[in-house]
Amino acid sequence: MSFLPAPLEPVRPALLTRVAPVTRLVVGIAWLVVVVLPAGPGVPLALTVAGAAALGLLSGLPLARVPARLAPLGLAALGLGVLTVLVNPANGDPAAPSVLLAGPIRIAGDAIAAGITIALRLAVIALVSVLVFATSDPTGLADSLVQQWHAPYRFAYGTLAALRIVPLLAADWAASGGVQRLRGIEPGGVGGRIRSFGRRLLVLLVTAIRRAERMALAMDARGFDADLPRGVYRPVRLGRLDLLVLVAGIGVAVAAFAIGR
Repeated sequence: MSFLPAPLEPVRPALLTRVAPVTRLVVGIAWLVVVVLPAGPGVPLALTVAGAAALGLLSGLPLARVPARLAPLGLAALGLGVLTVLVNPANGDPAAPSVLLAGPIRIAGDAIAAGITIALRLAVIALVSVLVFATSDPTGLADSLVQQWHAPYRFAYGTLAALRIVPLLAADWAASGGVQRLRGIEPGGVGGRIRSFGRRLLVLLVTAIRRAERMALAMDARGFDADLPRGVYRPVRLGRLDLLVLVAGIGVAVAAFAIGR
């Protein structure tokens, strides 16, 4: 539909689009493990730079649409970083480096470093999510989980069904707002918008439950709940390129932790 944003998916062949989804998933998990380890802002800063470089050079994604998609998480990272700085006490050490703000508020240098670290960690999480999932077709991800990781069919294809439903939920939400405007009952004022939000949320919940029931029935009818062996229609194979990306990605994570801590 025209009122929905275009999906964020590769528009040209690139290195990350030619490797198996589980390869990117393993590298992404390694990056997330490293970025949550106790360390200074140098580690998430190095991974942010590496992730931005991979996004621009290796992902094949339309870069013009990436900032708009990451803007909400970027604002959340900025807000959480500022909040961390403001609520962190100044250590009580007069000799500690600090920044004097208006009035008696004094912020320690450690608080500023903690705020920057939190913000950069969220930036790394956002970049990893885009590099792992936006470069994968959901069907290819489910096939790779089953073939390489031997994940249960219920889990793998249930995840695929959930990913397929998300755009439909966005369409249902936009359609409910359009129906209200068409009937001339568009709410006015803050209170009206809040009441309208609750009604639209209830409609979305009922629609989602009905769609999930139909999808579950269809999947059960096709034998997705059985543990019987299955053939492979879309084979996903690991090759030398997967090994190269795996070694390089984990090497970047280890190097960032060793240099930036």
